[in-house]
Amino acid sequence: MKGVALLVGGMLSLLGSGCGSDELEDTTDFGHQRLVEIADEVTCVPLVAGKEIDAGTVCASIDNTVDTSNTCGTGATGVMNVTYATTGGWELERARMAVGVGLEDIPTNRRGKAKLHLFPYDSGDVTGATEHTFAVPLCQLGLDGAYDACDPVLAHISNEAELRKPKKKPGKYQQKLAWGDGELLGRRWRQGKYYTMELQCVADEPPPPPLAGCETAYAHGPGAICFLGADLDGDGEDDGFANWGWTNGPIAPGTSTSWPVYAAVGGCDPSAGELVGNLAVSYSGSVATVTFERVGDVLLDEEQIHVGTEPLPRDEDGALSINPADAAVVVDLDGVTTSSHTITGLSGDIYLSYHAIACGDGIEPPSDPLASLTDEFQTDSLASWNIHNPQTATVAIDDGALVMVPNPNTWWYMSDEALHVSKLVTGNFAVTTRMEVTNLAGGPTAPGAPYRIGGIMVRDPGSADPNTYHMGIGNMNQPEVVTVSKSTDDGYSQIGTTPWTGIEAEMRICRFGSTVQSFVRLPEQPWAWVDDIQRGDLPSTVAVGPIAYAGTAEPDLVAEADYVHFQTVDKIEDCWRD
Repeated sequence: MKGVALLVGGMLSLLGSGCGSDELEDTTDFGHQRLVEIADEVTCVPLVAGKEIDAGTVCASIDNTVDTSNTCGTGATGVMNVTYATTGGWELERARMAVGVGLEDIPTNRRGKAKLHLFPYDSGDVTGATEHTFAVPLCQLGLDGAYDACDPVLAHISNEAELRKPKKKPGKYQQKLAWGDGELLGRRWRQGKYYTMELQCVADEPPPPPLAGCETAYAHGPGAICFLGADLDGDGEDDGFANWGWTNGPIAPGTSTSWPVYAAVGGCDPSAGELVGNLAVSYSGSVATVTFERVGDVLLDEEQIHVGTEPLPRDEDGALSINPADAAVVVDLDGVTTSSHTITGLSGDIYLSYHAIACGDGIEPPSDPLASLTDEFQTDSLASWNIHNPQTATVAIDDGALVMVPNPNTWWYMSDEALHVSKLVTGNFAVTTRMEVTNLAGGPTAPGAPYRIGGIMVRDPGSADPNTYHMGIGNMNQPEVVTVSKSTDDGYSQIGTTPWTGIEAEMRICRFGSTVQSFVRLPEQPWAWVDDIQRGDLPSTVAVGPIAYAGTAEPDLVAEADYVHFQTVDKIEDCWRD
């Protein structure tokens, strides 16, 4: 069936033909002229806006007729066309793409966040477009029509887009960040996603079926050191690694042991993952031998192995790196059941970090238990939310946003309570929203009547007097729009304000243990710290979500939240990371 893609476990396999050999071979090996093709001609991944909005597709196809001599050299032909197409009223503002033969070709920082300014394909401003195509010369993937034959290539592709969707009010738009769906580059969807595309030469025999779900796997030995929260450089501070995984050691000469290999863990608890194999490790003299044996029907697609006197390899800048591409042993395996590697020239105690891509039925990525609370407001229902003090405001979902219009003289002040649209959250978390806070005419809240705020709140749902923390933007009886942070304990409050520009802000409250922090930024800009306060009095389970209030006889306020995202926080550094 044409135009159908198989997407399992966040990995995409496209079967077809390609080349990557520097040696010319007799074309009779193939029985016809060598072409690069993708099975079923067109293969697509969803274009996902925010966390879960279906906003279109990203589709790949091959055109072998395009002359790419100017880019790739005399005789070169062929491009991979990658087309963004939006649906459901969404429009493109900008599209960016990175593509290569490995993850190292997708520009990221050490935490796995995409460096969009370094993505080589950039549409520039295409506001209002519903389709855009990038043409990638096949030589950039090691595939070139000048060669008579070629080897399979596993392309890695990352597609980003800035989208908008018209609202009912003329000139107003929802705006979302979108990614071609696939695996996470870092730990959060906002850091970026990628998928893989397998290209191989047309042969007389059909290619093997695509592998099922594929996930990152690591070996876990006794005393394994997790990357998350690790201080491997010994400077007394968290190294800031955002991806899970382990390094093992120190390992003394004369060691012979076996470690389990786990996939799809997502954190540091092996029990949360899938056992996919065992790794035999033998270190004698100056030689270490590392052998993988699968469990069940698992197949390995890649391996990257670090063995050395330091816990991790170092990148080109000399920093310790968890990027598998920086490992000394990097191997494309193409679906093997066992593997063995010998590393020589070793001495003294060593460390070993074993990374692989494991594929098989039943391997699923770990999920965040709080992700189900997220709401992009694409339906009109508020059934999953609790509306605290509904008599104090008008609340509805309209045109893809939560719209709150407070009534007169309703505010969070001392023992007075106002609107809170909330869900119950337990433990450590971050809640994020993008909100527009205006007067009824659509302008800024200052100048004008005071104490008109839209934002987000954490509240003790069982307290007789207000035990809350909230932040927002609006008018706090100052001549300009401000950000406000307010911590209230049994009705008594600490308040902070900072000047803010405009009517829109992305806001975040994060709780880790007894610490509550808040942050603000313009959309897609770095987070700016607002507040850091100890609230050990708040219970484990709290009510969390948007608020809007107006402590004046003329409320003149509208607060519109485009989304509310919930996520689990594993360490306090996650509070200010995407």
